[in-house]
Amino acid sequence: MIRAVVDPSVFVSALLGRGDAAPARVHAALADGRFQGVVSPTLIGELEDVLARPKFADATSRRVAAFVDGIAAQAQSHHDVATRHRTRDPRDDYLVSLAVDAQVDVIVSLDGDLLDERGPIEVLTPAAFLARVGRAAAVLPRAGARIRGLVVPPRRLRARA
Repeated sequence: MIRAVVDPSVFVSALLGRGDAAPARVHAALADGRFQGVVSPTLIGELEDVLARPKFADATSRRVAAFVDGIAAQAQSHHDVATRHRTRDPRDDYLVSLAVDAQVDVIVSLDGDLLDERGPIEVLTPAAFLARVGRAAAVLPRAGARIRGLVVPPRRLRARA
C-alpha cells in the first residue's frame, strides 16, 4: 500500500473546493483506505490554523473540527521530527522531513515550490497521485454539496465498479 504525506493545502482544497475535484478525491481515497496517510502534530496544527483564517469563515467550526478529526483518525500519526531537509520555501521543510523520517513513498501537494523539488521524496499533484493509487472510479460529491439545487445527503455513497 502506498504511504503518503498529504500537504495541508490539499486537505483545505478538499474541504472547500468541488467534491469531484482531485483534492476531494484524495481525501476520499484516504477515508476509503486506498492509501496510508501519515500526519504529524505540526501538519494537523497547520491545517487547523489555515482553516481558522477569516477568509474561510463560510466553513463552520463544527464542520472543520469534524473534517480535521477525521483526517487525524484515518491517517497514521507520526511524531514531529527535526527539520533536516531544506526546500525553496522554509515553511515546507517540515513536510519533507516528516516524509523522509516516516519513510513514505510520496508527498501529495498543490504547492509549486514542493512540486519543483528534486529531493529525497517524490512530490505529486493530487491528480497524479490518484493515478498512482489507481483511483479511476469517480467519487461522489461530499455531503452537503449542492448539485443543481439538490443537497447531497450526509452519507458516503460509492460508485459501483
